[in-house]
Amino acid sequence: MTDVDRIKDNLDYVTCAVRNGEVRGGIPALYFLWGPVIFIGFTLVDLAPRFTSIYFLVAGTAGGLFSWWLGTRNERRRGINNTALGRRYGLHWLITGVALLLAFASMMSGSGWGGPELFLLVAGLSYSLAGVHLDRPLLYSGFLMLACYGVMVLLSPPYAWTLTGVLVGFALVGSGIAQRVANRPSGTAQ
Repeated sequence: MTDVDRIKDNLDYVTCAVRNGEVRGGIPALYFLWGPVIFIGFTLVDLAPRFTSIYFLVAGTAGGLFSWWLGTRNERRRGINNTALGRRYGLHWLITGVALLLAFASMMSGSGWGGPELFLLVAGLSYSLAGVHLDRPLLYSGFLMLACYGVMVLLSPPYAWTLTGVLVGFALVGSGIAQRVANRPSGTAQ
């Protein structure tokens, strides 16, 4: 390791230590991306169920890759090189993706164990835990998903997926707006 690399590592360490006390709120663009993706996908369950699986496979994969790229770009722009945090984000969402694929596999196997509601349970748990450990605003969307899961399982109201998509989509977009306002430098009006 050269002296320049050592100095860079030390500066990255100091930057991370100073910013470690910050409550992370996430990147507003990601909330603006995932709000509509979830709204459309959840609405498809009620209105066009045969397209739901392929939609989430394509939109989830593309959205996940775009989220990874955007997060990496955002951290570089802020002058941060925290690979440990990046791995934690990546591992969290990779585990979520695997859990959703397993839920899909159990649903497709016809075992009767898991229906579409299982996806909402997995997503609600994942978002809630991401809100606890990664970006605080995801906690509220996760709680909302879990509450909607409970309503779906216990009451089975009509168009429950569409209503859930509207609620969660607006919650994510609202979180994006709040993050954008919070990230705005003080004293500037846009």
